[in-house]
Formats: sequence, structure tokens, C-alpha cells
Amino acid sequence: FLLFVQALGETVAIAALGTVLAAILALPFGFLAAKNIVANRIVHFLSRRLLDTLRGVDTLIWALLWITVVGLGPFAGVLAIACADFGALGKLFSEAIEATDGKAREGVTAAGGGRLEQVRFGLVPDVLPVIASQVLYFIESNTRSATIIGIVGAGGVGSYLTELIRVLELKQVAFLILM
Repeated sequence: FLLFVQALGETVAIAALGTVLAAILALPFGFLAAKNIVANRIVHFLSRRLLDTLRGVDTLIWALLWITVVGLGPFAGVLAIACADFGALGKLFSEAIEATDGKAREGVTAAGGGRLEQVRFGLVPDVLPVIASQVLYFIESNTRSATIIGIVGAGGVGSYLTELIRVLELKQVAFLILM
């Protein structure tokens, strides 16, 4: 029982760390990919295509890739989730940034604020609740993904599920799934 609880904790930790790492990396790219922040069309285009490319590769593929690079275990799982979510969160962040009305930034400009102050005091308070809700949703969703990538060797409860299914310990499989 305690072994399963530890594996479940590892699965949740993989999901949380991978998502937080992806969010930290995606935030600057979300600003680069937003049309109302970056006027340079080349930077905007390249950042969007990078996010699209990363988003197009499934978490399971990233897990297989990172397992071959760093070996079996939870570190590969964290990196897989971070790579998969980096593209998705970057796109969602850029869309949230583009959806702001701009009135708060105009107010900061009218008060004498520069470009950095516009972003810090006019834009970030508008998009922070949206960004936080997206990150929390991805943590919840990635808990399931961490279980699946654990089956291929990226740590967590998935490795126990694979072994128990292989030896037909279906009562323990059902108990683990219910946990």
C-alpha cells in the first residue's frame, strides 16, 4: 500500500513539476507570439511556428525521446510533460495576451509609464488569472498523462500498473486505479 502511495505521489509530482517548468518557459514565448506585444512579424511568426511544432508532438512521444536521452525514471517524465505543454501553454498564453482590451495599458501610458510598465502594470494583471487557471488545469490533466507515460518507463504509478497487468494481478490493478 505504501509503495503505491509513494508511486502516486511521484506521478503527481511529475505532473506538477513538468507543468510548472513548461509554464515558466512558455510565458516569455507567449509574449513573443502575441501580435499586440511584438510588432516584428518575423519574431511573431517564428515563435508561433516553434510553439506549433512543439505542441504537435504527443506527450508519449516526448517520453520515449527523453527516456532514450536521460534514461528511465521520473526525470524523463518531467521533461516529456514540460516539452509537450510548452507549446500548448505558450499558444494559450499568447491568445490570452492578445485578448486583452488594452485600456489598462493606455492608462499606464497616460500616467507616464514606458513599454515595460505597460506590460507589468497594464497587461500582466489582466492575463494572470487566465494564465493561472490554465496552469492549474494542465496540472490536473497531466496527472493522467504522467500515469500513461509511466507505462513506458517515465516513472510514477504507470510502471506498477504495467507490471501488475503483465502478471494478471487484476485485484491490485483495480485497487491502484481506484487510488
